[in-house]
Amino acid sequence: MTTLPGVRVAWREIPPGVERRAVSRAVLAELLPDARFVSRCPSCGGAHGRVRVEGADAAVSVSYALRWAVVAVTLEHSQIGVDAVPAGAAGLERVLPDGADALAWARVEAVLKADGRGILVDPARAQIELDEHGWIARVQEAGADDVVWRGNDVEAPHGIVAAVAIGP
Repeated sequence: MTTLPGVRVAWREIPPGVERRAVSRAVLAELLPDARFVSRCPSCGGAHGRVRVEGADAAVSVSYALRWAVVAVTLEHSQIGVDAVPAGAAGLERVLPDGADALAWARVEAVLKADGRGILVDPARAQIELDEHGWIARVQEAGADDVVWRGNDVEAPHGIVAAVAIGP
């Protein structure tokens, strides 16, 4: 498993009793010390959802699995998504076709996060193809299926699988 050029991925264990968002923001602050990070849900206005960067020309993404927070940061790409999933996650075949496993879900979710629409898009519309550099993806949808996303699987703590995707 390799990391995409221009992408940094960092993991941090979430201590008991500590809010996971506080942990991910601390890691982001270490990677981008001059930036501020804001989350605002477009549906309800709550302080959750996609993380936006202020004060730095960077794109970031955050995910959580088990007791871990993972962040992905890039200064070279305009869009990034990361997703982490417990390796034994079950029931994914109800959402993704073809007997999907946890890694397939992590890849799809990373692409949909990078795309910016997340779960607003049917995950079955994300088509992943392995290649010699990792994988590429397209979201089969009017106007979106000509966009190619590049991705890699990410080394993760024991019991977790993860993937990161970057935009065109």
